[in-house]
Formats: sequence, structure tokens, C-alpha cells
Amino acid sequence: MKNAARVLGCAVVLGLASAGTTAAVNPPTPGLTNSEGSIDITLEVTQGIQIKGLDDIALSLDGVAAGTDLVGRDTFCVGARGFSNYTIQFDSANAATGFQLTSAAQNLNYNVAFSDVTADTETGTDVTNADGTLAQKYAPKAGYGCADETVHNAQVIVTVPSTVWETATETSYTDTLTITVSGE
Repeated sequence: MKNAARVLGCAVVLGLASAGTTAAVNPPTPGLTNSEGSIDITLEVTQGIQIKGLDDIALSLDGVAAGTDLVGRDTFCVGARGFSNYTIQFDSANAATGFQLTSAAQNLNYNVAFSDVTADTETGTDVTNADGTLAQKYAPKAGYGCADETVHNAQVIVTVPSTVWETATETSYTDTLTITVSGE
């Protein structure tokens, strides 16, 4: 009976070893002055991408002269783990293509641009594709590097041309702009 148990135990150990399974190794007997065993440590890092630090853009005509485009901007952070680049897409809740501010009686078209430079003087790349995408790829902050929300690496720039806002007949217009980043 003891021999049968030993043969079965050896078969199980050999079966595990031949299957490529790794496991903790514990010494079968105590040592006189020391004892040694080993364990495997595994780390699985999941890919992911995140936008952080978005704020609403409130456009105002205060101090804006006739003939001057109305510009608003918001800087934010794009961080990723497992992706070296990302693409970006913008979608207006009020328009199937393009971007539109709406009110009860009138709609106003506006333009969207994007930049991975956050300076106030940056004009960005205009979003002109019907699907709201930009062909260019951008580099995210590594490892969800957006923990400090004051360190931004992206900017959306919204422009209502003077030829558009000067035709406004209502006092309030709104839109929800959805920003989607996709890791590559």
C-alpha cells in the first residue's frame, strides 16, 4: 500500500512538471540549520487609457468686438498604460456631422480643434472629418500619468466664428461635446 501511494505521488509530481505548471516549492523535510523554498510571483498589467481634468467651456461675448471670433479652450490630460499612442474623436450631441450649438429657435455651427500643446496661443488641428476624428496619433502620459490634474498634455479649442455668433437671435445656446481617446 505504501509503495502504491509513493508511485501515485511521483506520477502526480511528474504530471505537474511535464504540464509546465509552476508552483511553490516547499522542502519535504526540515533542515538542520536552515530551510529553503521558493515561490513564483506574477504581475499582470492591464492596458488602459484615461481622460482626466475636463472642464466645461463657458463662452461669453463680454469684451468681444464685432468681427472677432469667439474662442474657448479647455486643457486636460490623456494618460495610458500599454499604449504608446492614441487617436482622438469629437462628437456633438446636436449634430450628426460637424458641431452645433442649439437653442429653442436657432442653431449655430462652431469649429473644434485639438492640440497636444496646452499653450493659450496654440491654434491646434481643425477637426474636419465627418466622423469627428483626427488622423494624427498623439503620445499619452505614461502609466495613467494624470494623477496631478494640473499637468495637462492636451487641449480642445472651440471657435464660434464672428459671422456665426453675430447672427444669434437667442440668448443661450448649448451642446455637449464628447471626447473619445483610443489607445494604439
